[in-house]
Amino acid sequence: MRFWHFTRAALMAGSALAGLAPAAYAQQATEAQSDVSAADPASGDIIVTATRRNQSLQDVPVVVTAVSGEQIKELNFTTFTDIQALSPGLSFTPRGSAGTVTALRGVSTSNTTGAPPAVVIYFNEVPINDAIAFQSLYDIGQIEVVRGPQGTLRGAPAPAGSITLATRRPDLHEVGGYVQGIATDQLGLNGQFAVNFPIVQDQLALRVAGLYDRNENGDVHSLTTGVESGAKTKSIRASLLWEPMPQLSILATYQYLRNAGRSLATVEGSGLGYNGPVIRDPKQRVAVQEDLSYRRLTAHYASLSAKYDLGDASINYIGGYNKFRSVTPIGIGDNDPGNAIPGYSEPQNFDNPVESWSHELRLDGKTPGGFLDYTVGGFYSKGTSDVTRLNIFTYLPGAFGGGAVPVPGAPAAGGVLVGDITLPIKDVNKSLFASGTFHLPTNTEIFLGARHIWSDITKGFNLDFNSPFIPVITEPQPRRKFKAWVYDAKIVQHLNEDLLVYAAYGHGWRGPGSNQATPVPNSVRTVSDEKSDNFEIGFKGEFLDKRLRFNAAIFQQNFDGYIARARSIPNVNEGGLAVTANDITFNGDARVRGAEAELYFSPSDRFYVQGSVGYANGKFKNASIPCRDTNFDGVPDSGATPTSPSAFPAGTPVAFCRSNGALSDVPKWNTTLLSEYNAPLGQATAYLRGLFTWQSKTTDIATGNNYGSYGIVNLFLGAREIVPGLDVNIFAKNIFNVQKVTFRDAEYVLGGYRSGYNNVNFTPPREVGVTARFSFGGG
Repeated sequence: MRFWHFTRAALMAGSALAGLAPAAYAQQATEAQSDVSAADPASGDIIVTATRRNQSLQDVPVVVTAVSGEQIKELNFTTFTDIQALSPGLSFTPRGSAGTVTALRGVSTSNTTGAPPAVVIYFNEVPINDAIAFQSLYDIGQIEVVRGPQGTLRGAPAPAGSITLATRRPDLHEVGGYVQGIATDQLGLNGQFAVNFPIVQDQLALRVAGLYDRNENGDVHSLTTGVESGAKTKSIRASLLWEPMPQLSILATYQYLRNAGRSLATVEGSGLGYNGPVIRDPKQRVAVQEDLSYRRLTAHYASLSAKYDLGDASINYIGGYNKFRSVTPIGIGDNDPGNAIPGYSEPQNFDNPVESWSHELRLDGKTPGGFLDYTVGGFYSKGTSDVTRLNIFTYLPGAFGGGAVPVPGAPAAGGVLVGDITLPIKDVNKSLFASGTFHLPTNTEIFLGARHIWSDITKGFNLDFNSPFIPVITEPQPRRKFKAWVYDAKIVQHLNEDLLVYAAYGHGWRGPGSNQATPVPNSVRTVSDEKSDNFEIGFKGEFLDKRLRFNAAIFQQNFDGYIARARSIPNVNEGGLAVTANDITFNGDARVRGAEAELYFSPSDRFYVQGSVGYANGKFKNASIPCRDTNFDGVPDSGATPTSPSAFPAGTPVAFCRSNGALSDVPKWNTTLLSEYNAPLGQATAYLRGLFTWQSKTTDIATGNNYGSYGIVNLFLGAREIVPGLDVNIFAKNIFNVQKVTFRDAEYVLGGYRSGYNNVNFTPPREVGVTARFSFGGG
């Protein structure tokens, strides 16, 4: 049945594109692409904007991974998280209750820490929430992953790095566009389109792009009821470019996105005999939930950028607006992923509305003679949210019958405290910044930059158990103000026009974390801000008439109060009423040491290979961290969550362990290898493309679990210019169907009742599909 769905979807996509191709061919709407540019996207002079100026990748004294729109198309990247395959050290990993964790250079960040992200994502130079970025990827011009502390050049400080996404700009001169369809055997269907047309020739143009994606959302099904996971995403984007005079350029963009997800938790374990079968092989991707977990997300994004050229200087403005809302409706879905209590699910309601504005005004210029390039400006951002969680349940002894086995339908008889949580958030940041690059006659460049930040953060917390006997629990420090500096310095020595070496220092800062979303004890609720210092030296070089490129860097970053998140930590709720396992944010001193290298080689116009490797070893420095220590011996373990507060030593609502261990559960080593060979095939060009990624073993800082190393191979076989503009390929992702555990959480517990199951995540299964893309005109 699955094969038939896949075949039918592929035929529909192929037929639609094939129907368009002859008409465009007859009109001669497009010229054939050259074999070199199509087969060799990494060749030539790669232009990046890491320094807020258009510069050659080889001239930028920082490690940057540039992923072009051509590579995104060729490798069938359809989600933002796909780009990790081309950027060693960058990972986006599901981590249970912590959500998707972003890691770069050994530093991980999750929006559940309550802290600003360590890796800031920019969409057309506007900082955006990860929840928007993770949903889709279409009609992108270029993505840049910039490593190391950022903040002197872009608006938000980011101690680990930043990722910039630039959408394709409208073309003022030509009508053009594309339509693309991808169908896979995993019931995946992804359709994209874009159309570009000038409204006023050479002055005003509009580009409209859209996306529809349907997939199995992990391909999980429930053994208890047979329900299956799935997700759908729809998005539309419009960009308007106006250049009424040579000195002035204005670009406005609006995007709407809607995602509906139906998810299930993949589990393993023996169960307890009454809540599901024994599951020894979680690679089957099965669940015991009786119903799906539902989530609806809608997002609006708008940006406006303007540039006025004054000759040796330019005035630039960038404004952005983001609004999204994530909702889990009350009474829908199953919030008992381990099926600890058959026939019951907490009818929680989760509503997370977020709205943010940002404005940046800056002056970029250079002095006569080119001795100094400079930037000065100011930045302002404001974000608000009013997260609400209704029907928060705390179960007292006697709930569900109070016996060893829960009694279906008896929760109220045993006494259940029902509460509501509200999390009012307001985050205002103001900053002034300046930077300059001095060009010395010795082929030496010196860069100095600084930003002063005023941060005003309000993070309220209110938990009301709707009981006159239980006091309302509130945030002890709802409003906090900070003043901070971020600054950096670099020195670059050009050995000749193709070789350079550099040394860099950067001081980073990140606002405080919090433990808002859960009723953890007040003793661990407050989290401080974070400071870091990064030291780096690097080399960049091109050889053999630019057919060989080699870049490398080594670095060390020291953290004072690194903000981390420990998952599923047993604790006695404030008031000593019950035991739950919550994620807890904390501070701990830490250090990361690492190295990165990139090699590109194109011996001929028909073949290229590029590889990169990243190493990052992050460790705490004798830090005291919350841990799952169920026997309280000071060593993390994976034991079951205690069911009674009396199991905790007096005055110890949370266990802590001393750690010099891994800073985060990300691999120390990452490797990527990408290659393509092409050859003439009649009027077309046939190609074979391969992508190999490998990562070393990892260790879970919360439980001490170890996960093995693994490598994944993706292959693409196809032909371009079958008729002008048409590219068709078949592909296999994870062709050897490597199945490795990437995450194993603690046992699910609900209402004090064990489930006998724990959550497990795996590498995605093998996926075979077909892609057809037809491009026409310019733009």
